[in-house]
Amino acid sequence: MSTNAADLGTLLDRGDEYAARGDARAAMSFYQAALKQAQTRPRVEPQLVPRLQRGRDFVQHAAATFAAALDSAVEDNLPSDANGQLRVRHALDMLKGRREVYPQQPAVLYYPYLAQRQYFEREEFGWVTELEAATHLIREELKALVDEAADFRPYVQNDPDRPHRDFGGLNEDPSWTALYLWKDGEVVEENARRCPQTMAALKKVPLSRIGSRTPAVLFSRLEPGAHIPPHSGMLNCRLICHLPLIVPAGCWLRVGNEKREWEEGKLLIFDDSIEHEAINPTGQLRIILLFDIWRPEVGEEERAAISAIFDEIDKFRGLPDA
Repeated sequence: MSTNAADLGTLLDRGDEYAARGDARAAMSFYQAALKQAQTRPRVEPQLVPRLQRGRDFVQHAAATFAAALDSAVEDNLPSDANGQLRVRHALDMLKGRREVYPQQPAVLYYPYLAQRQYFEREEFGWVTELEAATHLIREELKALVDEAADFRPYVQNDPDRPHRDFGGLNEDPSWTALYLWKDGEVVEENARRCPQTMAALKKVPLSRIGSRTPAVLFSRLEPGAHIPPHSGMLNCRLICHLPLIVPAGCWLRVGNEKREWEEGKLLIFDDSIEHEAINPTGQLRIILLFDIWRPEVGEEERAAISAIFDEIDKFRGLPDA
């Protein structure tokens, strides 16, 4: 017998030994090592094949038993609040390998020591109820814009003053378009004039003000069948808010490891520095009102400092004379 076969056989022997003792955890470790080694070899000796199959069966049964024990322990010790319950259940899913871990990965500025939260809940913000109550008014203004063939333009547009950069195939893509009420920190007067109820409702919202980048408020339009591929936003100290206005059933947003469907009139609030994607799998338009707010943990003085950073980024044009 070859040395490799002897090594494989030894691992299986140790697994059998611990299984006979009733030490499932130790047995699993040896069976898993044997299975991993077998996968790297071009050929496994025929006499070892049935033993590997029994080892695989043992691992699968033990893993299922362990998962059930973990589930039971969690159900007996769930926190009373909904956010705590969600965190515990998601932590367990990640432990089991059923959810991936998605960290904040902002494209421009990483602001340290903020909690890694994919979604924030509507109930955490006092202004949400009043904005949601205006949904029907905002929707009527949006429908008028659509009926009048308002100038929705691709969300990702090429910059003639910069080299071409590929944003995952989204550049100049007419399947994802936007109509701005605020853009680059300024009101878009023509569009704002046509949406007075929307602008009035937004006065109650603590929009972020980050240099000349925000506020940014827009109607975001996804054509039937459109898919926004996975991507991350520019910084992690603000949150993106979606107020769903025209949303056929089945449209969804995934942030990190959690997918949620939009519901008309109910805000979705999330950290866009975590990988996210969206899809409209239906044959109808999907349009939301999109805007951004500061993360509540970031204080006023920190907000001013962050805004100053982006002011300097945007003002920079060249080097001083030598």
